[in-house]
Amino acid sequence: MMNPFLLKGYVGPEYFCDREIETKNIIDSIKNQQDITIYAYRRLGKSALIQHISSQLSRDYHFIYADIWGTNSLSELTRELANAVIRSTIFSQRSIGNKLKDFIKSLGTSFSISPDGRPSIDLMYHDRNTTFRGLEELMFFLEHQEKPVVLAIDEFQEIKKYDSVQVPLEATLRKLTQQSQNIRFIYSGSEFHLINEMFNTYNRPFYQSTRMMQLNSIDHDTYKKFILSHFKKGKKEMSHELVDQILDSTYRHTYYVQAIFNHLFGLSKQPKDWAGFESIYYEFIMEKGVFYSELPDRMTPQQFVITKAFAKAGKVTNPQGNEFLKKVGFTNSSSMRRGVQALLKKQIIIKDGSFYRLYDVFLEHYLKFNS
Repeated sequence: MMNPFLLKGYVGPEYFCDREIETKNIIDSIKNQQDITIYAYRRLGKSALIQHISSQLSRDYHFIYADIWGTNSLSELTRELANAVIRSTIFSQRSIGNKLKDFIKSLGTSFSISPDGRPSIDLMYHDRNTTFRGLEELMFFLEHQEKPVVLAIDEFQEIKKYDSVQVPLEATLRKLTQQSQNIRFIYSGSEFHLINEMFNTYNRPFYQSTRMMQLNSIDHDTYKKFILSHFKKGKKEMSHELVDQILDSTYRHTYYVQAIFNHLFGLSKQPKDWAGFESIYYEFIMEKGVFYSELPDRMTPQQFVITKAFAKAGKVTNPQGNEFLKKVGFTNSSSMRRGVQALLKKQIIIKDGSFYRLYDVFLEHYLKFNS
């Protein structure tokens, strides 16, 4: 039996928990030709939600998903979008010949066959005007497909980090989206301050051009029902109370919930209570120490002290309050404010609703075990 707690990819609705309201709202937006922007912290299930929507629209739309995380230039963006088009249903086995050749030719490049048997391109323009033309050709190609196209661009905030082309690029993309009647756009991102600046600043090209949606944690009871259902189907016992405790300790942050229950589901015998879970979990979390060994080198000693204090406290409502300052051993609230701001910028800490916490749940647990 397949482990139902997936850590990557999308298999089908049976292994996808909830997001019914979000799914309906996004599909309604697409059908009403309204572009949408989704914001969520990383590892909260944003990409899986997009793929879930793709599975429900595949009959009536060509769905193209491009993850542009790690791209550094307009040329790399165009390359990722072009390869996402090649991987999409636009190029079926019957139409991959001349249709693909025409598409590649319009971009002014060539293609090769990757190890998985799919064609891919290594598109590198060195002239900005040429790159913009390549982007325009790509959108022109999508605009003239027989079926409407949904183009989902994940980690869209990355374009703000490209050197010296942000405003021209945003303006060009906005112009192309306005001209596109056959393409619905889904923009998604994980850095709220950048996404907010792009879509909610009045003098930016994308200002209020899309519907905005923030993706939050899955409801506790809904997630609990999903988890217990899969353990029951797998004929494995799982304590209701333990599920509650794990959901609370992970803040229902999707990846960390999935990773823990993926591990527990794979065991021959499941723990019955928190004490039994901790004895298993200790070894699991210690293995991740290799990822955290260099953490002190990435911050000042003061910031590391604050990070460990956050790990010990879990949720922190007021980092500059007297109670937390005493725990950390600070006497100056301004020093704490500077430290917290630096850690927020480095995405070590996040604001999760009414409280602050460490972004990486496993880092929190690792530091707790080693305190």
